[in-house]
Amino acid sequence: MTHRPAELRPRDPRRTAHAIVIAVLASGMAQAAVWASPAVPAPAVPLTAEQSAATLAAIDASIAAGRLRAAGDMIGRTLPIDSSPDLQLRQAELALASGDIVGAAAQFTELTGNAGLAARAQQGLGIARLRQGNLPAAAAAIDAALAGDPTLVRAWNARGVLADKRRDWASADAAYAEAIARDPQSVQARTNRGYSQILRGRYAEAEADLAAALVQDPTSRITQTNLRFARAMQGRYREAFAGSTRETLANDLNTVGFAAMARGDRDTAETYFNRAMALNTRFDHVAWANLNYLKTNGRAPMETSDAAVEAASAELHNPAKRPR
Repeated sequence: MTHRPAELRPRDPRRTAHAIVIAVLASGMAQAAVWASPAVPAPAVPLTAEQSAATLAAIDASIAAGRLRAAGDMIGRTLPIDSSPDLQLRQAELALASGDIVGAAAQFTELTGNAGLAARAQQGLGIARLRQGNLPAAAAAIDAALAGDPTLVRAWNARGVLADKRRDWASADAAYAEAIARDPQSVQARTNRGYSQILRGRYAEAEADLAAALVQDPTSRITQTNLRFARAMQGRYREAFAGSTRETLANDLNTVGFAAMARGDRDTAETYFNRAMALNTRFDHVAWANLNYLKTNGRAPMETSDAAVEAASAELHNPAKRPR
């Protein structure tokens, strides 16, 4: 009897069908097992020193440029593989930039015990305390920051702001000069020094600093507003509107109108406030408040030097502002 190779023997159809069913079931069970299995995360790979430095620099640049969401995304992606104090410092800086002053202060405080980061942590803590209005605590932290690292430009700038609040003009000048000497491109330091000059009624000096800051950052609304105010306080109303756009004109009219009111130029101020209200479809409450003040107090010039400018900021919507 001749035997055929197994692969050539005729197969029983029932056995073939049964085998196919078993194969299909086995395949389906295997696939289901794959689908049901929990995803196994890839092991975290530590960053190299070069990668870590590049990541931290990118986060710093994003925070400085106001790209806070991008900075947060980078921190979120990096945390699982690098929870170092350096990254924690960036978390604190992001909280500060985002307006979470209480959270930032707590994070900076924790980092002040780290020898390598203590000065920068004290700098951030000092700025946070300054924004909270706690001037003694702010001064102590800023002094500690500069004692640890005298190259910290933001700490010098913060010291200038503190001196302005105390009307210590000599100390303010020294602090801003140090900040600008260490970073001639610091828009923040030049804008704050310009604001400091506005507080003293030295509008030509303020204009020089603010114009230089605007060259470095033409997009800074704070610098633009203060420059308009400084020019208008010198009676150069038309020049104060240089660079105004349709979107900013209502606010610019209010800024220049406030300066005209401060100078006792009632008719000009009233004209600008009325135009500001006509242009702003949401009704410009700032211009309305200033116009009411103007009508109530007549033509007398406002006191604009020393503390009066900051007092007017709260009560009369003075446009002069400083970055922190």
